[in-house]
Amino acid sequence: MSPLYVALHALIAVLIAAVGYLVGRLVRWALARGLARVGFDDWFKRFNIGRAILRSGYAAGEFFGSVAAWLIYLTFVLLAAAYLAYSLGYPAWGDALIGVVNVYVYGFVKFFIIAIVGFILVDGFVEYVYRGAILKEDSRLLAPVAEYVRVVLYLVVITFALQQGGIDVSTLSQMLIPITWGLVAAMVAVAVLQAVRR
Repeated sequence: MSPLYVALHALIAVLIAAVGYLVGRLVRWALARGLARVGFDDWFKRFNIGRAILRSGYAAGEFFGSVAAWLIYLTFVLLAAAYLAYSLGYPAWGDALIGVVNVYVYGFVKFFIIAIVGFILVDGFVEYVYRGAILKEDSRLLAPVAEYVRVVLYLVVITFALQQGGIDVSTLSQMLIPITWGLVAAMVAVAVLQAVRR
């Protein structure tokens, strides 16, 4: 294998990574601008996850744009490395790198989307519970109950998202059962205590 052959394929691999960098930058800019213009940033701030992202110093569009950009960077770098491995006669390494893209990168994308959508649905449900409490006294009674429900549903969402992302969550599921029952017991105790105080 001549040095010129190696240099040529190394250059092609660098070009693949460079294209990924440019595509990632373009996607980040497009998402940040597009989501800001349609009002997504303001809408997303209504939810806990949106407020947490805002406190970290990012608008929602900037955050999602950055996540998408880094995923694209990582994918193209792995593809460039896989191309170089195949070209230099190391197909096992190339297959391993393609496997990382197919399993871990794709799995993270599924986990991320399911987790974000799940958190939004949980927050929307809890806010609906709060709005159902017309009286202030009812609202005070429901507040701890609603927050415990929020925590339990967050745990369920994370477990489901990890499972869909390809991670074995059997141990986590077993740990989740006593945590859930503990939260339910605490929720009932707080509700009874507040009802007695009334």
